[in-house]
Amino acid sequence: MSEFWYTVYTMQDTYGSGYQSFSLFDSTHIFWLVFAFAVCATGALLYRKASPDTRRRVNIILAAVIVCVEASRQLVIIVTGQWRPETLPLHMCSINIFVCLWYAIKPNKLAANILYSLCMPGAAVALLSPSWLALPINNFCHINSEVLHILLLMYPILLLAGGFRPDIHELPKVLVCLFGFCAIIYPLNKLIGTNFMFLNGAHSNAITSLCASVFGDELYLIGFAVILAVILTVLYLPFVLTSKKHAKEKA
Repeated sequence: MSEFWYTVYTMQDTYGSGYQSFSLFDSTHIFWLVFAFAVCATGALLYRKASPDTRRRVNIILAAVIVCVEASRQLVIIVTGQWRPETLPLHMCSINIFVCLWYAIKPNKLAANILYSLCMPGAAVALLSPSWLALPINNFCHINSEVLHILLLMYPILLLAGGFRPDIHELPKVLVCLFGFCAIIYPLNKLIGTNFMFLNGAHSNAITSLCASVFGDELYLIGFAVILAVILTVLYLPFVLTSKKHAKEKA
């Protein structure tokens, strides 16, 4: 089988667990970051100028494309005989594929806030610190992963460009959904030997490894909670302050 079809796990099985085809912020990584910025910025400008009907169609089409991108990866993995439990779409970004589809079918505040507070920063972190470093740029799964995360990043950015404003009152519901996912994924990881959402092992990602270096391997999830709290504060505080300012002006 050509290396074009290899998954991360096949590459690591072939060349060793520490093998990397590219590294953080080398020319390959920077190319994708610049491309992601260009695509998201251009998409936001066009979406902002679009009519409500066009925006609705874009939401549906983009969600369908996101689903197809992930489905194509799953199909390739199965057809090439590389499927294993780790390839299931159960990481946070993969779960957000279904949230995009949910919002496309039935736009609602909870889905929009999940996309803003979890999907957008999650996709951004994945692009800044990809877990597919073992895959060369001329590899299907490499291209697929980059495209998928760019689209997941762009979806909530388009919603913002179209006038969506995050609501702090929806945040408790978002956290309930997140902890609900974690409550399902953590024992599933234990059962099938996986590490979805990086809940059962620290050394699968640069961010989780950093948390482990600060809090230790046993308590690295505390680092997750701290980082999440900081991210949510940064994301929601401007809108809370703006809302209070508008309320004072009306009063």
